[in-house]
Amino acid sequence: MNRVVLCVLLSVVVIEAAGNRTGIEASDGRPQNVDKIGSSGSVPVRPAGDSSRGEGLYNASCIVCHNSGAAGGIGPRLAGNPVLSNEQAFWKIVYEGRHVMPPLKDAITEQQMADIQAWLKTLR
Repeated sequence: MNRVVLCVLLSVVVIEAAGNRTGIEASDGRPQNVDKIGSSGSVPVRPAGDSSRGEGLYNASCIVCHNSGAAGGIGPRLAGNPVLSNEQAFWKIVYEGRHVMPPLKDAITEQQMADIQAWLKTLR
């Protein structure tokens, strides 16, 4: 129970810190391309991730629930998780949340999430 409370508190901190983010935003203030599908029905193009930044971002916002090395805890194991290669599913879960994971669409930028995803893809 303490881990769930800690995870929720961390999410609140991340959301509060989002007020200082420096990402490219749409006119409505949301990160660009979130939940938008192009007229061709294709998934939007996401920014290229930088795994060297991703580890630090992961440690600042994801480690509480997914543990060190993305080994899993309150949240599932992310290291080697097949969802990492399913772009649409990955971004939907991150931005909309699932189960106890809060939605992060207003807490982190697309670039930050792409960086975290790039780092996660280096893990096995």
